[in-house]
Amino acid sequence: MQKLAFKFTSLVIVGFLLFFSCQKTTIISTKHLTEKVIIIVMDGARFSETWGDSSHTFTPNLSNIIASKGCAFNEFYNNGDTYTSPGHLAMLSGQYYNLNNSGTELPPFPTIFQYFNQTYPNKKSWLIASKDKLEVLANTSDTKYNNLHLANTDCGISGLGSGYRDDSITLQNSLNILANQHPDLTLINFREPDFTAHMSDSLGYLNQIKKVDSLIYELFKLTETNTNFKEKTTIFITNDHGRHNDLNGGYSNHGDNCLGCRQIMLFATGPDFKTNSVISSNYELIDIAPTIAELMCFELPNSQGKVMSELFK
Repeated sequence: MQKLAFKFTSLVIVGFLLFFSCQKTTIISTKHLTEKVIIIVMDGARFSETWGDSSHTFTPNLSNIIASKGCAFNEFYNNGDTYTSPGHLAMLSGQYYNLNNSGTELPPFPTIFQYFNQTYPNKKSWLIASKDKLEVLANTSDTKYNNLHLANTDCGISGLGSGYRDDSITLQNSLNILANQHPDLTLINFREPDFTAHMSDSLGYLNQIKKVDSLIYELFKLTETNTNFKEKTTIFITNDHGRHNDLNGGYSNHGDNCLGCRQIMLFATGPDFKTNSVISSNYELIDIAPTIAELMCFELPNSQGKVMSELFK
């Protein structure tokens, strides 16, 4: 009898673990309404010109419309290298790493794309970017994953090494891919306002924040109306980095530890998240990936981030 009881108890424990262990960082539930996830990146905007501006002059759609349908963050940071490629890698992997910012180095570890594709080989993932150099984030130099489980890519003019393209093209390509391919996991990068800020064009920098705000809203409207995305899509809208504050050189550049470079916006909406909520706890870029792994139920080894549990209803 004792042996039978032991075997029964062991089976119950194993069954329990299998049921709740869809991935290592699960802390909420294995049952989520989210079926699709989109990350949208406004490249290189300071928090002080986005959610941190109480007037919401340059982000009327993000701060007034989209924020009301989900959560906005008061204390969200890039605590790694405040450049484009490392910033995107952090949000896609849950790890900080000083990846070469020129697009000449593959990440040393896989991102959520490869782990997701490995887990769900019949589902689709896309990496769409105005900046061609971000195409490297679809792959890794890790020999166990190199050239395996790759995301589809649409980056720059015609891929890695081809140069940047205008954000209006990225918007149209994104709308077409979403409408026709119905991807399950997507990252979309808009190069502005970073591109114009580097030209030391202060008015252009602000105008580009407002322009990208409107482009993001076009994507958001598609997910609200298209039956492939409606009521089943979670969206994260953030920056890869900010820009120097006025005491550290001003808006035209970035890359140090000043608050202007580190503090960035995050808006998060989805069927599993609270609505019309402001979150004031500290979170960071590396927390996006494990939260996505939680929502989509796949393994994310070696993540340094945490699931943003405050988002959930």
